[in-house]
Amino acid sequence: MAKTKHELKAQKRELSGSANARRLRNQGVIPAIVYSKGAEPVMVSVDAVEWGILSRSELNLISLHIGDETKLVLLKEIQNDFIRGRVRHIDFMEVRHDQKIITHVPLHAGHTAPAGVSAGGVFNQNLHEVEIECTPDTLPEHIEVDVSAMKVGDLIHVGEIALPEGVRMVSHADVIAFEVFDPNAIEEAAPETPAEGEAAAEPEVIGEKERAEKAAAAEAEKAKK
Repeated sequence: MAKTKHELKAQKRELSGSANARRLRNQGVIPAIVYSKGAEPVMVSVDAVEWGILSRSELNLISLHIGDETKLVLLKEIQNDFIRGRVRHIDFMEVRHDQKIITHVPLHAGHTAPAGVSAGGVFNQNLHEVEIECTPDTLPEHIEVDVSAMKVGDLIHVGEIALPEGVRMVSHADVIAFEVFDPNAIEEAAPETPAEGEAAAEPEVIGEKERAEKAAAAEAEKAKK
C-alpha cells in the first residue's frame, strides 16, 4: 500500500437517511461514504474535529482506518453547510497502489519572485491546480514551479511544467499557468465618439433603409394586383 502522511479514523454506520445524518452532525460527527470499484459503497462517519484538523493540509491520499481495516482513499467530494459553517457529507474513493488515477493537485509558484517583478512587471498565477494521471505511489502533494527567471512578457504554459517521474499531465498544454506582464501596456479600449457635425447614429440610417425597402416591396405587391 502507498504510504501517506494523512490518516483518518472512521466508524461504520448502518443507518442512512437525512434524519440520521442530521443527528450525527449534531453530535459532532460527519456522515461519509467510501466508493470502491466493483464493490458496494461503505457508509462511515468521521469525527468533525479530526477532519477539521486534517483538512487544513493539502489532501490527496488518505489512509482511512475503518475498525481493523485500512483503505487507501482519495477525497472525491465534500458537501458543505455554509450557513452553519460545517461539513454535511464527505465522499471518498478507494484506490489501489498499482492503479492509475486521474486527479487534481495544487500548483505552486516557487518561493523566489520572478525577476520581472523588480523591473516593474506584475506576476499573475492563472492556474492554481492541474489535472494529472499517476499511481497513488507517485502522486505528489503539489507541483512547484520555479518562476524566478521569468521576465516581463514571459509566460509559462501547462505543457512547460516539469513533472515528477511517473506523473503525466492531463490538463491542456496550451493553458497559461503563470505570466509576468507590463501593467503600462494594458490600454482600455475606449468607445469611438463621432467628431462634431458627423452622424452619430448609424443604426437609425440602417433602420431607414430597411423601412424604405419594405415600403418598395409593398408598392410592388399592390402594382401586381
